[in-house]
Amino acid sequence: MKRFKVLLIHANSTLDTLIPPNLAVINAVLKEAGHITKLFDTTFYKTRESTGDDARVKTLQVRETNFEELGIYLKKSDMYDDFIKMVDEFRPGLVGLSAVSLTYPFGIKFLRRLKDEDYTTPTIVGGIHATISPEEVLNEDCVDYICIGEGGYALAELCDALRDEKDTTKIKNIWGKQHGRFFKNELRPPADLDKIPFQDWSIFSEDRIYKPMAGKIRKTGCFELNRGCPYSCTYCCNIFWNKLYNNKNYRRRSVRRFIDEVKFMKEKYKLEYVYLASETFLSIDEKSFLEFVRLWKSEINLPFWCETRPETVNEERIKMLVDAGMSSINIGVESGSPEIREMLHRRMTNEQIINTFKIMKTTPLRIGVNVIIGFPDETRKQIFETVELVRKLDVSNIMIHVFNPYRGTTLYDLCVEKGYIPRSELGGDYRQDFVLEMPSISKEEIMGLQRTFAMYVKFPRSMWSDIELAEKDDMAFNRLSKMYREKFLSPYKQVDPDLQTKG
Repeated sequence: MKRFKVLLIHANSTLDTLIPPNLAVINAVLKEAGHITKLFDTTFYKTRESTGDDARVKTLQVRETNFEELGIYLKKSDMYDDFIKMVDEFRPGLVGLSAVSLTYPFGIKFLRRLKDEDYTTPTIVGGIHATISPEEVLNEDCVDYICIGEGGYALAELCDALRDEKDTTKIKNIWGKQHGRFFKNELRPPADLDKIPFQDWSIFSEDRIYKPMAGKIRKTGCFELNRGCPYSCTYCCNIFWNKLYNNKNYRRRSVRRFIDEVKFMKEKYKLEYVYLASETFLSIDEKSFLEFVRLWKSEINLPFWCETRPETVNEERIKMLVDAGMSSINIGVESGSPEIREMLHRRMTNEQIINTFKIMKTTPLRIGVNVIIGFPDETRKQIFETVELVRKLDVSNIMIHVFNPYRGTTLYDLCVEKGYIPRSELGGDYRQDFVLEMPSISKEEIMGLQRTFAMYVKFPRSMWSDIELAEKDDMAFNRLSKMYREKFLSPYKQVDPDLQTKG
């Protein structure tokens, strides 16, 4: 049987090195179906002036790390030229782009370059952006197909049809163009997470396994225990996925299958840390939770990070997870304003949040709090309600994000309706961009509050007038940020000695 070649493009933000499970599973499905795969990855190209981690360092969220200590450098060549060179050498039968809304604008340029240079290779775009804005993406002259929803098995079926020169117009999840008209197919059911193959990282550069976490760079793997989320926060695209799949998108994987994959990848890649891809890990049922703790201790025994919501936390479970190896946890608080949380559909009380962090502080965990500022119509007063709440939590790790309205979310529609963004807006990087134009607060004030938020939380109130000056004045900010780093972000040894093998 003729082997079919697929060139995948990962339009990824600079130095966001965590290997995405979705793309790694798609690779595994394609190879399982007998297809040959290759990846063009933008991770080590400079796609904007500052990376997400640069922004987090600048806004006093994390300690600075340096990939160059591992011999990992950004590429100096033009990524579009390098892409065309790869196409010429690999000669794929299909080119597929995976992009989120943030990376779609520069990702689609790869397919436009193919079109401009008269390549006839069929193209397909998949991922959340193509699923949410299908007609817009399919209207691009350089796009032949799009994939709606989960892509692995749909893409494999499309490759089979292209290889065998068969009809491609009736494949579930696939939309496309034929004779100047769109064809649209229905969704196939969500995949059974226990039946999909393990991730296949073979198409990724070995440098992608190194991930900064808590100021240290380690060999880190990201693994799915579930897909989706049982909650419907108005700023999150899970509300879109739940509607798309008629509330069947949230699925849990069996703990046994999850552990088997982590164990396999740990041994193959000598992993040192695990990033648990579960948006609300502690919503897991009791039987599965106990099985996770038992098997993690006996078969994995690696430190791991997870995130959850305040109302899912109880003392017994946290202590069991610490005993199993959990080293760090982030809790989504988002806002200290009850009015804002009501808008977000996050209906916990400040008392619940405070009690959650009291439980956490009885353990040796590195505890992080996630907050967001700049919600529609949010005021400076409401942002300081968040400051006051986080001061009471007294945690070391403060992740301060900027609200961005992403398509498919309830708040995106609200922002368009209120005229705070144009309908064409895709949203920026939540770590460093703010795109709303609204009367309650300016972009400049939001960005000033983001960079000084941790100072307001950690420094005494007697310094607040100096901090307010630092919101706008760079000299004042640099002076105070130096004090903050010395007191609260003293650097780790950048890289463990046993990791210094690449340079």
